[in-house]
Amino acid sequence: MLVFIISQVATPANITILRKGEIIKTTPPFEIVLIIRVIMILSDNETKFDLLNNKAIAITVVNLIKESTNQAISIGIHGDWGAGKSSILEMIEDQFSHINNTEKKEYCCIRFNGWKHQGFEDSKIALMSAIISELTNKKDLKKTAKDILEKLWKNINWMTVAKKAGKTTFEIVTGTAPIAVLSSVHDILKNSVSTEEGITNAIDTIGKYLKECKITEDTSSNTEFTEFHKNFKELLKKANIKKLIVLIDDLDRCLPDVAINTLEAVRLFMFTGETAFVVAADENMIRYAVKKHFPDVVDENKYNVGIEFSNKYLEKLIQIPFRIPTLGEVEAYNYIMLLMVGSVLSEENSNYKKLCNEGLSRIQQPWNVQYFTVVDVQKILEDDYNKASNETLIATQIGHLLSHNTDGNPRKIKRFINMLLLRFEIAKNRGFGEKINLGILAKMMLAEYYIPNFYKQLPAHLAKDGTWKEAKIIKDIIEKKITKNSTSKVDTSAHNENWFNLEKIKDWILLKPDITNIDLRPYYYACKEKIDYFTERGELNDLSEIVDILFKDNMIITQHIENLKKLSELQAEQVFDVIAQKIMESGNFEKEPNGIEGLKILTQYKIFLRKNLANFIFRLPKAEVGVWVITGWDKAIPSDCNEYNIIDKYLDELQINGNPIVQKTLKTVRRIK
Repeated sequence: MLVFIISQVATPANITILRKGEIIKTTPPFEIVLIIRVIMILSDNETKFDLLNNKAIAITVVNLIKESTNQAISIGIHGDWGAGKSSILEMIEDQFSHINNTEKKEYCCIRFNGWKHQGFEDSKIALMSAIISELTNKKDLKKTAKDILEKLWKNINWMTVAKKAGKTTFEIVTGTAPIAVLSSVHDILKNSVSTEEGITNAIDTIGKYLKECKITEDTSSNTEFTEFHKNFKELLKKANIKKLIVLIDDLDRCLPDVAINTLEAVRLFMFTGETAFVVAADENMIRYAVKKHFPDVVDENKYNVGIEFSNKYLEKLIQIPFRIPTLGEVEAYNYIMLLMVGSVLSEENSNYKKLCNEGLSRIQQPWNVQYFTVVDVQKILEDDYNKASNETLIATQIGHLLSHNTDGNPRKIKRFINMLLLRFEIAKNRGFGEKINLGILAKMMLAEYYIPNFYKQLPAHLAKDGTWKEAKIIKDIIEKKITKNSTSKVDTSAHNENWFNLEKIKDWILLKPDITNIDLRPYYYACKEKIDYFTERGELNDLSEIVDILFKDNMIITQHIENLKKLSELQAEQVFDVIAQKIMESGNFEKEPNGIEGLKILTQYKIFLRKNLANFIFRLPKAEVGVWVITGWDKAIPSDCNEYNIIDKYLDELQINGNPIVQKTLKTVRRIK
């Protein structure tokens, strides 16, 4: 995929498109300033491209609606967040678009997203308005049904005015309350309208709508919407609608009152056999909304029956419920394989289509479903396998743990894969992509997502080269236990100092690829939220506090020796670098700078830092440094170790290039030695 960042210029310019330095096309009037190749990111939107056999549900729903003939019908598509409800609605609409009608009348689908309309003053009016508007646009009814549309909009306008007048009369939509709009309208408006003229105008407006909608003859709840029903039925006839299918989505994202009011509005349209409603929502969220909307429902014995009422309420509104089945571990594994391969092969690729069809055929027999193997994928993809070989391997490596930890939720799986691909691409664009193996990045992300405490603490236990030295020991212990078919828990307290739970990481650490002897630092920096070692608060991770301590005098530093000993190699090296940098930035070397004693003591207990300290000394400016530099290094860098040669060389050069006082002192000290 190519992304074009385009800037418009004042005078006509040419577009020059380059690929590998070759000009492809040149046309005015824009100027291309940058072309970037980006990795294919999996769409998280609803789709009619089926990888989960959800098309079977869509076809069943379509057949039910077709068979309902002259009866209104309401169908629920239920499932957890990310289960694929929106995609099923997309498939239903697609199925209806391919129906060949021999008669003049046809099926018409309308989409309504409750979440997008949540900001409207009244969700019931929002649904009614959306249905009339979309139907008008889809069937081009502005001319052929102009008079009917005017009547319907007057009905809706009346309801809007009545709502704004402060009446609770809109409950008549559900047939739950009578209305007497005109009975005390003056009293209703006088508190909200400041002038007598305003009250009169408001009353006249309401009266006008009531008169034109012909609903003032009778104020009972059974007759108030008779005109609306009649007009709407006539509109469907004018539009040659055999069945109007309203697809309602994202209702479970709405606030409880919005969700309930939208469902109540559905009942307004259930008077005619030409309507069908398909509601996609998590039924648990709807039950919660019902309970919040009706918190004090009691039975004849005055017991709260909120849960029972919620169930009955949902059953009454949704005649036929469908629950999307949860993916089993094998099904989820195969879905991961299809997504990973699909990240490099398009939906139009014929071999990828074959792989998807094979995946669907396997999922159709969930009691006997088989994992995709690398050999399976290679045979099906044929010549295209080389393009997706790396992704196929990664899918086999992460498939089991990812499917298990996501509970087979398609959206969770897709988002994990998208984040994996995105982080890999960002690492490449930041210049360290060659340091990243996609399989290991996936493994580290599994730890980040599903064993977060372990993931956050691991950097503190890495060696200075970024490797986790304990990994091989722990892995070997687990493998030996597995070989012996032991079910007992493994005691690794001697190796891990009890900072992680082995039972939680044992499956992860055995997961390929192996992280033994792998520098893990690039993988933390590739992640969206890398650990900041100098702001992370914790018992041993508060390195900024240790840095501050090492700038103090010896007596204070010696009180914290135990904390220095507990630092990992990586932590100790980072503390050393920060102190050394701060000393260099101070620019004052005539007297011993604060922090020098801290570096000496730190190196004394972390002897791998000897070379770091020797090199630091060698970088001190010879013309500016004072006599303090000549002695005092023996405890940190004993004279019999190799690193002392670097100090010796520095002193030799200092005897030539140092200031006169240092040169004279050096001659005296060396003569004494």
